[in-house]
Amino acid sequence: ERIDEDCKVEPSKTSTKDPLDINDVYHGGCCAYLCRSSKAIFLGSRLNILMIFTPFAFFSYNYGWPGEGATFLFSLLAIAPFAERLGFVTEQLASYTNDTLGGLLNASFGNATEMIVSLFALLKGRPNGSEHPEVYRRLVQVSLLGSVLSNLLLVLGSALMVGGRRYQVQTYTKVGTTTSMALLFLAAVSFLLPAVLENTEGMDKNMTQPILDMSRFVSVVLLALYGFFLYFQLITHRHLYEEEDDDDDEEDNVLGFWGSIFWVGVLTVFISFLSEYMVDAIEGTVKRWGVSELFIGAIIIPIVGNAAEHASALIFAYRNKLDITLGVAVGSAVQISIMALPFCVLLGWAIGCPLDLTFSIFEVLSFTLAVMVTAVSLQDGKAHWMIGTTLVFAYVIIAAGFWVQKSDLTSVLPNHLVEPSSP
Repeated sequence: ERIDEDCKVEPSKTSTKDPLDINDVYHGGCCAYLCRSSKAIFLGSRLNILMIFTPFAFFSYNYGWPGEGATFLFSLLAIAPFAERLGFVTEQLASYTNDTLGGLLNASFGNATEMIVSLFALLKGRPNGSEHPEVYRRLVQVSLLGSVLSNLLLVLGSALMVGGRRYQVQTYTKVGTTTSMALLFLAAVSFLLPAVLENTEGMDKNMTQPILDMSRFVSVVLLALYGFFLYFQLITHRHLYEEEDDDDDEEDNVLGFWGSIFWVGVLTVFISFLSEYMVDAIEGTVKRWGVSELFIGAIIIPIVGNAAEHASALIFAYRNKLDITLGVAVGSAVQISIMALPFCVLLGWAIGCPLDLTFSIFEVLSFTLAVMVTAVSLQDGKAHWMIGTTLVFAYVIIAAGFWVQKSDLTSVLPNHLVEPSSP
């Protein structure tokens, strides 16, 4: 009787699952597990209907019909459900960890799409990587910058709107949020300095090496800062990022620990192929559609890539778990700003792609204003739907600015190859 009683009490003593406990998830053998897990992956979301565009993207990319514009569109539509499913698998994997590490996993794999797209763009951004390598280097910059804007304004704003319609006022921990906003302000300063240096009086416009050297030094500093932030988040102030256990909202794990790792690999492969198709079709899409690659990189790609964060943020805000919502949206923005973008600069250095941190004045100003608006909106530890509405409308205004920006590609293409975009 005592043994039975211990067995009943023991599971409630921990908030994480045992990775070695495979009796429930893997029962029935390998084939039965693959059937159950495949059903959960491919039939678990209405967004998965867009996966039908995957073979169309493959055919269009390999056979050149109906064209690069169609290849980009098919790949863009197909990558959205895979990004969302990657977020689902990450949540399943995170259930075997604590809340802090789980949030870090969600933010990391939530940015996987942008990082994979950036990797392929870096390869084509090498001096001999493509006909117009500077276009692909700009694509890396604006896609990661746009991901930050999307997370801070669109993802967080829409989540606050959803949560605010159900709860009149929602509360959250201010200390963790304040720390994240301070890191984002430092990132804004780091991106502003190269732009200021480039436009300093007496600075030779053709002397790009000093700016490139400064960008690489700043990248090393930001990566070191991210290491300290991880130590702060996971070790010394872990309690600021922990959420109280709520068994009622805990979802069943249908994939298991090792199964989650397997499906992360499978989904990453699909995302990698679709990202390659999408990046290779950028130039043809700009020529065909007459849309700036800056708008494609800063607005369209981040919206698709942030599907996982968007879904998670909405769900947690609806459940009144605003600390987790902020950890997903703001945490992802921090990770891109002081880890992903500096990492791409150093990776570009390693593979011979001269990527720097020089943004246009409009881009730096957009980043800084997004950080300022978010910081002001989150200063008192309380949120409601009107704050979310303000953030979303701020994103719409910035998106309009990217829409009217001149394409970098139009400056290196003959005029007859670029069709003007309609208003």
